[in-house]
Amino acid sequence: MRLKKEKYSWSKWAIVKKIANVLHATSFFLKNRLLLGTFFSAVRKIGIRYAIAELYYKKGLRKSREGDYSAAATLFSRALDFHPGHTNAYFSRGLIRTRRGDNPGALADYSRVIELYPDVSMVYNNRGMVRKKTGDQNGALQDFNKAIELDPANPSAYFNRGLIKIEGRMDARALANIVQAARLGNDEARTWLENSGYRWEYDCN
Repeated sequence: MRLKKEKYSWSKWAIVKKIANVLHATSFFLKNRLLLGTFFSAVRKIGIRYAIAELYYKKGLRKSREGDYSAAATLFSRALDFHPGHTNAYFSRGLIRTRRGDNPGALADYSRVIELYPDVSMVYNNRGMVRKKTGDQNGALQDFNKAIELDPANPSAYFNRGLIKIEGRMDARALANIVQAARLGNDEARTWLENSGYRWEYDCN
């Protein structure tokens, strides 16, 4: 009888949690004047916790576009409360933390994305930029190398790797990275080369 009681108790709490999640999501939709049919359709496809996480994530994106970065970061965190594997929420919160100068927080978010999806060039490039800001030049260089390995057409990674190499000394290999970034369309690289007196169209092959 005791085992049956424990099983019933667990089942009861599972039902209570599901009801609480549904009520939470319903309240969210009504407050924001959204269509409940859209939400319940998402629940059927991806599950309630992920569906709620998506609500917070999308609202966070809207706040970010509006420039309300504090509110956006809070909403991305709420999304992660409901679904800790939401990589887009980690990445978006990392961008905001980078913008606000929270380098440890940004590093943690980008690193978590890399743990979940280790083959995204942009994330390594972003983490490399944060590492550079914190003085971790070797770590930054490793991230830029990995970003280029994953995507040889990533102009930002070439530019950032070139800047890292130039801090050691100016040489042809460092300059070649910045020229490659310019050729791939990076405006910062083109401006840097022009201000430094280089004609990037011709100086390096």
